[in-house]
Amino acid sequence: MRIHRIKRANGFTLIEIMIATTIAMILLFGALYSTSETLNVVREGDAVVHTNVHGRRALDRVLKDFRYSAALAITGDNETGWSIAVTTTGTLDPGALTYNWTPNSKTLTVTGPSGTEIVLQDLRSFSVNTVTETIDEENVITRVSVEWELGITAGNEAGVEGIHEERTLSLAGATWVRKNDI
Repeated sequence: MRIHRIKRANGFTLIEIMIATTIAMILLFGALYSTSETLNVVREGDAVVHTNVHGRRALDRVLKDFRYSAALAITGDNETGWSIAVTTTGTLDPGALTYNWTPNSKTLTVTGPSGTEIVLQDLRSFSVNTVTETIDEENVITRVSVEWELGITAGNEAGVEGIHEERTLSLAGATWVRKNDI
């Protein structure tokens, strides 16, 4: 009597293919999850960097206007807001500028010969300190320091809207006022 052997075909069974596919999908989802987490970290970093760069540029511009002003008048306080009138000097951009900030709007604007522009949004606190001296029997501002607390919501520039709105960035700067005569 002869026994017939059943020959098994070389290849994978359906069960082996399903197990391999499941393992591959788990690895793929793990890679996708870690990639999305990495992108979130990058977006948050971009938001901080964009906020820092934009805030620093605005602060530098404001301080430069103060430094080279022919006349400077600062009124207000941290609770009600600030109004800073600057008469600029020079041939490139002479004229009168007025910076305004209120805690309600959280927006720093500048009004000049070409109209009103928004300098910064979500400026949560704004503090101005001055040093004055008597020059030619007149009290004039000789030094201005500014401190800002800016909300990190500029993630819109980095592709994410409203990430970590409770986070803030503090910036500060100071300048001596070089020209005090009108």
